[in-house]
Amino acid sequence: MDARQQRTKDALEKAILELASARPLSEITVTDIARAAGITRPTFYAHADSPGDLLAAVLGAELEQLRVQFARDARSTTSDQIPSLATVGRELVAHVHRNAALYRHNLRLRLPREVRDVLIDHVELALVDHLTRHPSVAPPFQTDGPITDEQRYRVSSMYSAMAASATVAALETWLRAPDPLHPEIAVQFIVQGNAEWWSTTPS
Repeated sequence: MDARQQRTKDALEKAILELASARPLSEITVTDIARAAGITRPTFYAHADSPGDLLAAVLGAELEQLRVQFARDARSTTSDQIPSLATVGRELVAHVHRNAALYRHNLRLRLPREVRDVLIDHVELALVDHLTRHPSVAPPFQTDGPITDEQRYRVSSMYSAMAASATVAALETWLRAPDPLHPEIAVQFIVQGNAEWWSTTPS
């Protein structure tokens, strides 16, 4: 990416974050974003298909950095310090708390699909990685024969999908609470509301 493209990318990121923190995504148009970023509509469409897709990409990039750090920590810590659901939850809550205005402006009964999906994907990918590295954490399951890698991955994905959806639903409820928001309460309920075995120390 050359310097001009980077400036455009940075301007779009700033514009969508500021606009989505001030009013619902459903009220933000491509023209609004282009004007705020100082670009044309065709330039916008060279970077994103819609305001929702742009916001999801911006939030997803920040969450991806958290996952990279999660994986790095998992490789560098001792077995009794391996990050798990509590770590994922704490980092996700911190991200949502930093961007509380944005999430709250876009919260009705649920968050918009693009925003909700990027949060669920983040938790799911982090937890699948956790279970792939530490399969002993998950409870045993019945099979007709030896457990294959494909079966193990499929089960890990199912467990992670359930925990991810529950975690994001809990965050939506937390965001509806009156100020001040208490991140430690959100983390506590995420950990206690999901299956207890997620906090098991890997053997």
